[in-house]
Amino acid sequence: MPATYKYYAIPKLDKSAFLTAFLSNWTDLNLLPGEANLYFENTYVGKSVINPDITEDTLEISLGRDKNVIVKRELVKDFSKKQLIGNNKIVNKAWQISVKNNKKQPIEIIVQDQFPISTQKEISVEQIEKSNAELDEETGILKWKLFIEPTVEKKVQLKYAVKYPKGDYLKLE
Repeated sequence: MPATYKYYAIPKLDKSAFLTAFLSNWTDLNLLPGEANLYFENTYVGKSVINPDITEDTLEISLGRDKNVIVKRELVKDFSKKQLIGNNKIVNKAWQISVKNNKKQPIEIIVQDQFPISTQKEISVEQIEKSNAELDEETGILKWKLFIEPTVEKKVQLKYAVKYPKGDYLKLE
């Protein structure tokens, strides 16, 4: 059945890229609720439960991890450092996220990460770089929509600085 495919990755939580198929015009198939065997590129990828009663115009089916899309999240050591200024500590962090498409066709992938968010006035976060990501100011979630040609690797970065009282302990990732 024809489908549109999108990849999703949150490398802070998992280094895998997850593939989702979006099926439009699925209502003509008269599907019944139940378990379905899933195949992608002539390979069995698992089982899923399809419930057409709760699906609207587009049926979304998760196809799991794709090992041909490699996602890495690495600390940029040249930028990442700690400083003591007066009664405050300042921690600078930079992360580089790279996505390599080892497939024979281009892919579209949505990559997410997050700036730290402070709920205390004595802790401040300066957002330094987000490589053209969409930013949700309330949650700090960054979203990159990348189109990657076959055998190409794309890289994005996020950089931030956190200032907090020197007696406090913060675990920043």
